[in-house]
Amino acid sequence: MNDIIDNPDYLAYRFDFGSETVEFLPTSRDAMRRAHSLSRQALGNESEGVPVPLAELAPLLSDPDRSVEADPPRFIFHTAFCSSTFLSRCLDADGAAFGLREPQLLLDAANAKRLQWHSPSTGMGHEELARLALILLRKHAAPGEKLVIKPINSVNNIVTELMQMTGRGKALMLYTDARNFLLSTLKKGEPAKHTVRSMFDLVRCDFPQLERLRLSDTIHLTDLKVIMTLWRLQLEQANGVLQYFAPRDRMASLYGERLVAEPAATLHAANRFLELNIPDGRLDAIAGEHRNDDAKVEGARFSAESRRQAYRKVENFYGDELDRGLEWMARNNPGTQLLPELPGPLA
Repeated sequence: MNDIIDNPDYLAYRFDFGSETVEFLPTSRDAMRRAHSLSRQALGNESEGVPVPLAELAPLLSDPDRSVEADPPRFIFHTAFCSSTFLSRCLDADGAAFGLREPQLLLDAANAKRLQWHSPSTGMGHEELARLALILLRKHAAPGEKLVIKPINSVNNIVTELMQMTGRGKALMLYTDARNFLLSTLKKGEPAKHTVRSMFDLVRCDFPQLERLRLSDTIHLTDLKVIMTLWRLQLEQANGVLQYFAPRDRMASLYGERLVAEPAATLHAANRFLELNIPDGRLDAIAGEHRNDDAKVEGARFSAESRRQAYRKVENFYGDELDRGLEWMARNNPGTQLLPELPGPLA
C-alpha cells in the first residue's frame, strides 16, 4: 500500500465518500501529459483501481516532509471555455514543469465543501481532503520540476483554501467575456449545453440565494439563460479571489482572448509570473508545437480563423436570440460588465 501511495505510476484518482477510500489508478507520466483531463476516458484507462482507506492516508497530513508549502504547486484556475487547457499544455516542459489537468480528487474536495462533509472515520473536513489531494498529486512532478495544476472550473469554490494552504504558491485566473463564453458553448452543440447545466447545478450551490432553487425552476430556464448565469456566477467567484490575492502578488488575471491573439508573449508572461523558469527558447518551441493543435481533441487542428468561422455559423443560426440573451443578462444584472476587466491583469 505504501508503494502505491508514493509510486508516480499510480494516480490518486478519486475519493469514494461512501467507503471513505481513495482510488489509486495505474497510469504513467506520458498518459497524464497527453490527457486533457485526468478522467478514465481521457487517460484511456479502464484498469481496476486500488482502494486505499482514508484512515491509512490521514497521517500524511501531519508528516513535515510532505508539506505542500515547501514546494507549492502553481495553479491555473479558470471560468471554463477560455483556453486554459492550451495554457496548461504549453506550461508543461519536462525537467521544468509538469502539468496535471482536472484531477478528480480536487473536485471531490470541492464537493465535500458543498456537502459540508465530515469524515466519520478520521474527523477530516473538506480542507483536509483538499490538502491531502495536493500531497498525493505532488509525486508526479519529478525532482526539480514545478507542479502546475489546472483544476476543473467547478473547483473555484475552494480557491481561497488552496491558496492559503500553499503559502506562497502562485496562480493565474483565466476568464472570458460573456459573448465568447456563449458562442464557445453553443458551437460545441448539445453535449456542451448539458455540461453547462451540470456545471450550473454545482456552482449555484456556492451561492446561498441560488442553492435552494428547485429542479423544476432550473429546468424551465432556457439554455441561453443558464449559460449566461453560469458565466456571471463564475466571474463573481473569480473577481472575489482576485481582489484578495492579486494585491499580494499571488494571483494574476488573464483574459483568454489574449492567449489566442498573442500566444507567445502571453506564455512568456505566464511563465515569469508563475516562476516556472522554463527557458525562453524551450517555451517558444512548445508554443509552436501546440499552436495549431486542438487542446482537447487529439489529432484535431485549431486556428483563430476556423474558430471565427464556427462562431459566425452560430451567430447566423441563432440570430437575434443571442443578443436577447446578452441583453437579458445586462438588464437583470446591472452591475455585471459583459466585457469585464478583472483585477490584477497579467503584466
